[in-house]
Amino acid sequence: MKKTIMKFGVAGLIVLGFTAMKEMGPAGISGKITPVEAADAVWAIKETDTLKTTISSEGTFQLEAKPGTWKLTVSAKAPYKNAEIAEVVVTADKNTDVGEINLEK
Repeated sequence: MKKTIMKFGVAGLIVLGFTAMKEMGPAGISGKITPVEAADAVWAIKETDTLKTTISSEGTFQLEAKPGTWKLTVSAKAPYKNAEIAEVVVTADKNTDVGEINLEK
């Protein structure tokens, strides 16, 4: 009897674990760069993790990122200057929108 209860208990925990994992969607960082023609790429760095993405023709970008605090850098084409956001906090199952990033000359 105890073994049967134990088996059902373990099976229940496994099912709950898979359900919780399934409900967690990708966390990420998004935003928009202006002017579009000034941007080259967007980088996100956290400890030893480095992510890179390109910018769409509309100036938007999207990165899938693990939860944590990331440094976001927009590499710009000359004569524009790179832009940086020192702390972008990403939480599980949520997208963090950094809004519009204006590149300056």
